[in-house]
Amino acid sequence: MLSHEDNELLTRVEGPAPMGAYLREYWTPAVRSERLIADGAPVKVRLFGENFVAFRATDGNVGFLDEACPHRGASLALARNEDCALRCIYHGWKIDVSGTVVEVPSEPAERLEDMAQKISVRYFPSREAGGVVWVYLGLHDEPPPFPRFPFADVPAAHVRSLAAETHCNWLQAVEGTLDSSHVSILHQSWLGQSSGSLGETAEDSAPRYESDETGYGIRFAAIRHADADRMHVRVTEFVMPWTAYIPTGDEDRIAIIGTPIDDEHSRQWFIRWNDDHPLTEDTDTHFWYHDLTVAPDDFAALTRGKDNWGQDRALMSDGHFSGFNNLVLEDVAIQESQGSIVDRSREKLGTSDIAVVKTRRLLLNSVRSHTQDGEVFGQDDPLARPGSAGVAMTLEQTDDWRGAASTEARYV
Repeated sequence: MLSHEDNELLTRVEGPAPMGAYLREYWTPAVRSERLIADGAPVKVRLFGENFVAFRATDGNVGFLDEACPHRGASLALARNEDCALRCIYHGWKIDVSGTVVEVPSEPAERLEDMAQKISVRYFPSREAGGVVWVYLGLHDEPPPFPRFPFADVPAAHVRSLAAETHCNWLQAVEGTLDSSHVSILHQSWLGQSSGSLGETAEDSAPRYESDETGYGIRFAAIRHADADRMHVRVTEFVMPWTAYIPTGDEDRIAIIGTPIDDEHSRQWFIRWNDDHPLTEDTDTHFWYHDLTVAPDDFAALTRGKDNWGQDRALMSDGHFSGFNNLVLEDVAIQESQGSIVDRSREKLGTSDIAVVKTRRLLLNSVRSHTQDGEVFGQDDPLARPGSAGVAMTLEQTDDWRGAASTEARYV
């Protein structure tokens, strides 16, 4: 278990909180690219307890600004998006993608140049990859190198993104992706539908864990008994500070990212891609994703406001284990049920929690290093990234899973 002080250090991200300052130094997923249409409606985005607005200008460039107009604080989410800028509908102030005030029709024309030099809106660098707009919210004038995401190089038709706003702290979202033992239990009713090796996790609900620290985070192997001669190995790649590449059991790959909206809310990203083939409507009906695509910007809304997150007890009586009609929504319900910020000082941990414990330790050490000397884990080697995007393998008991995982690697 953690002390109360360490739990606060890990979870608090608003204002001057050390973890918030640390996480802002990484490129942060902010909004799905498809939501931003040239000259279309700006989109409100809340991150780290602050409010921003994202928009796509006439020329296709993305702007990411503070939401409040610098004049008198009206929301720029209400602004007109035209001529490569946002025009506040209150007094007509016009602000371009760089945050520069380019028109102030409520003031004499001769004041424009002087006001433009003295007044601006905070602008944040942005990039697009994996169907997502990423932003740098840190303090440095120059952002760090953009990560070498394995999904960044595939054609647009090969990648798809979904997001959910969950009513719990960001760390609960991250920890859920690293806990392999719950796959055999919480998700057991879905494992038989896997076309690949994911179904084999149902045979052993108490895996043993091995791990290796890497230049980008930690590689975890959950090793399960398959039979007298074989073992089933699920390798999850944790990339600091919030990304897990997990094995899906089929040929599609998936990255799950948990980012802070504020202290008590988080946004979870599911970025799915296929290196070799376009994603199709058939893959959208896969048991991982079915029904989620109807709410691609907040699929957690499908459970919001329902008693017990919409759990179906009749379904449970018919043999379904959890009573939720979607695998991913099982995770949403569990994470939110822990409370806005789970009190980790009251936990009773076991051997199945090793991945969670090691990740917490890495995050604690990293945020303290950043507070002391400004160091940001992994950014001294911007080329570092996982050799694979999660691997599930059935091996002989005498095989070396590390060597087998390296053989499966596609992203070195």
